[in-house]
Amino acid sequence: TIEDVLRSVADCIVNVQGFRYWDGRAIIGFVDGTENPQGEEREQFAVVGKEDPHYQGGSYLFVQKYVHDMNAWRALPVSEQEKVIGRSKEMDIEMDDDTKPSNAHSALANVGDDLKVVRDNMPFHDPTSHQMGTYFICYANTFSTVEKMLTNMFVGNPVGNYDRILDFSTAETGTLFFVPSLDMLDDFSEL
Repeated sequence: TIEDVLRSVADCIVNVQGFRYWDGRAIIGFVDGTENPQGEEREQFAVVGKEDPHYQGGSYLFVQKYVHDMNAWRALPVSEQEKVIGRSKEMDIEMDDDTKPSNAHSALANVGDDLKVVRDNMPFHDPTSHQMGTYFICYANTFSTVEKMLTNMFVGNPVGNYDRILDFSTAETGTLFFVPSLDMLDDFSEL
């Protein structure tokens, strides 16, 4: 396992146990990853291409731990939760642009058809600390896509129109990794 390989060179400081709901919902009750690229599009958006030959075949991996204020979230009527997310909770139908609030999560986290990421989010719950939330995990062919998403969410688009989900969620961590391709790793081993 990866843990066995890393044990001699690294210490585990934080261990977050994620899980999945059978119907793909996040811990806040909405379906997660509905805008994920499918099929061949996954590679197009998650893997660095010919435009960056030094890193071709690799991927930018960004992870962020969001802790949710579940009491505040549950106190919100479902109709208000749907405005926060920009989708219906039960049927997972995106609101029309003319009715969706401009600060809805789906309005700010999705930055366009040409700028997608592959999400692999995990809900988590730690009964000892009573923390519940989402471990945001995404792969991208360039970090600028993730940077644009985060700017929209935290700064706002326009400035000040931040993602309303942040009224209920706190980002506790954020880490960017580069995942090299196997060819790149082979090249490194020859150095």
